[in-house]
Amino acid sequence: MNKEFIEDGLTNEEIIEMIRKIRDRLKEDDISKLSDMDRYVKLKEEYSFFSRRYPMLYELSIRKGEFDWDSLNYMFNMRNRIINDEMTSEDASIKVGQDWFNKYCKKK
Repeated sequence: MNKEFIEDGLTNEEIIEMIRKIRDRLKEDDISKLSDMDRYVKLKEEYSFFSRRYPMLYELSIRKGEFDWDSLNYMFNMRNRIINDEMTSEDASIKVGQDWFNKYCKKK
């Protein structure tokens, strides 16, 4: 991931707001009563820019169950550090990988 890709998209706050909108939309009757596939297609059309620009975040947004806001905030912290030239994208990737390995794998 390079810095230009990060800078030409949405801000962290805009992404968080979009995820909240999608999560709220999932609860509305016209969406919640659809099959998984129909819900996926309808929301992908409604949030086409977001689903194209941020496919992984879109996929996370439409999953059933609780949303992991702590992990998202962690990622945005790393994103800000890259934008502010406090860290390279490569260093951030290594740090995230190591931190999540320590959190999820090393304890086992």
